[in-house]
Amino acid sequence: MGQDTPPLAGLPEPGEPVFYPKVGHCIYRGVTQDAGAPGTELLELEDLEEGSRILIPLARVPELNLRSAGAALDEIKEVLSSKFEETIEDEDERHKFIETLITDGTPKALALSLKRLHLLRQTAGLSREEELTRKKIRSWLAAEVSLSKECTRAEAQAFMTRALQDSMSEHQKREKEEAKLRRRAAREQKKAEEAEAAARAEAALRPVFSVPEPEPEPESKLDATEPVDAAPVEPNEGESEIAAETSGVSANQEGTAPARRGAEEDSPLG
Repeated sequence: MGQDTPPLAGLPEPGEPVFYPKVGHCIYRGVTQDAGAPGTELLELEDLEEGSRILIPLARVPELNLRSAGAALDEIKEVLSSKFEETIEDEDERHKFIETLITDGTPKALALSLKRLHLLRQTAGLSREEELTRKKIRSWLAAEVSLSKECTRAEAQAFMTRALQDSMSEHQKREKEEAKLRRRAAREQKKAEEAEAAARAEAALRPVFSVPEPEPEPESKLDATEPVDAAPVEPNEGESEIAAETSGVSANQEGTAPARRGAEEDSPLG
């Protein structure tokens, strides 16, 4: 069967490393015939740790997520150096999530699962099963780093330890800053509550005086803006007679004034 057939898509040349999810790193040896079932083709792998031979029916290969190994150093470093994700509190949910990442088998998924377990180990602690899973994942990643850097497993382990320690240091620094902000907010909240309580107590001790409301002024019967028509005043009889006499005297004085002037003009003394 040719190397470009669908079951072998994405696999390297024989002799190159591959990663077998849930098993570990292997050397891909190619395709062989099953001696016990003529016509059945098998994918042959060699376990990188133990050297044992692994034979997989070719029809099952696509569902196993086999991938090439030894070229994911930068991806692993980026994930291990990134910010820690929030811990899943429920143990069953956490176990399912980690198993999903392991089944995925990509370097990124393995690095994410190791980071989650590392954070939990540093804070709340791991169960026995979770600790075994952590060690297994760390071993897989160490093999990946070792193949990528062409270094020893010990050097690969030291590389991952430094990356995780740097991430944890940054995480703890952020935790301290967030805790400081929470304490400051709590102090400010307490001060505000105390000030409010003091204001209420002071208000309760202060005597209360009732101030009477001013009485409304009576409305004026006349609007000051409207003109007032003066009523005619009828004179009484005495006032009428005096007015008539005064008018008569004034008329006689006006009539005699020209006569006096005329007499004065005719006088020989003038």
